[in-house]
Amino acid sequence: MTKIQTVLGEIEDSQLGFTLSHEHVIVSNGEDSAHYPWLYDRAATMAYAIKRMRAIKEGGVDTIIDLTTPDLGRDIEFMVEASKGSGLQVVTATGIWRDPPRSIMERDVDATADIFVREIEQGIGHTSVRAGAIKVANDIEGFTEAHVRILRAAARAAARTGCPISTHHNASLQMGTTQVRIFKEEGAPMDRVCIGHSGDSTDVDYLESLLKEGVYVSIDRYPGRAPRPTWEQRNQTLKTLLDRGWGEKLMVGHDGWAAVWLKPGQTEPTSNYFTYNPDGMLHLSKVAIPGMLEIGITQEQVDMLTREVPRRFLAGK
Repeated sequence: MTKIQTVLGEIEDSQLGFTLSHEHVIVSNGEDSAHYPWLYDRAATMAYAIKRMRAIKEGGVDTIIDLTTPDLGRDIEFMVEASKGSGLQVVTATGIWRDPPRSIMERDVDATADIFVREIEQGIGHTSVRAGAIKVANDIEGFTEAHVRILRAAARAAARTGCPISTHHNASLQMGTTQVRIFKEEGAPMDRVCIGHSGDSTDVDYLESLLKEGVYVSIDRYPGRAPRPTWEQRNQTLKTLLDRGWGEKLMVGHDGWAAVWLKPGQTEPTSNYFTYNPDGMLHLSKVAIPGMLEIGITQEQVDMLTREVPRRFLAGK
């Protein structure tokens, strides 16, 4: 058995169960919850998060890969308490999202890689919680010098530790091609890389070009939101890739979050996320997976997408 890092400690890879590939317990753009805590009710937010995560667990999800980085307001203590209170297993990440801090420009690539490695091998912040993935991102801001430094640092950290990389990428701009190229230049093992948000593209030839490099592909952001592809279109993309023989390299998720920060006096969030996706991280289980079965994707293939492939990605086998 291979050990997998969760926020509550190591588990055997066989214990992962039904796993969602790209999610968040909670995010905070600009880290407002850390810098301006009086604006939020932490206790109420925690209660809401635990309630939502218990429902996710009761709905059949065993594990989420949480890809929240420091610039997305990563709060390890919050994750630990929410996981403990809900029973939902959470694999957390090191890395940087789309908003790299100025300090990245003041460090060389190896110094940034050292930070990632420290969070993988020793722990995040003042905790012993170890990262089980490395998160990086590229979107409409392009491949700036800072973003390229982060990609290279992630690749070097993956090569040193074997920890997998999971990306955010703008699929409409086919940024995964550049991500893969940079990872290869730095010697990252391609079988430890997943190109995320790939379900935002219906260009199966593009997605297959990534898969031919040996990486995993995450068809996430279910249920979809205009102008991005609908959940039905995402299902069809999956089926086409499955029909082409890529079932052992595909995962699924929502890029959803269990909770958002509540202001004093709030008991329910006002985020429009819960308006267009009321099922949250259960959309796949309640809607999209039944839809997959209706279009000819088999239960065996669904189990591969949601159980076996995430296990192989996290375990490195």
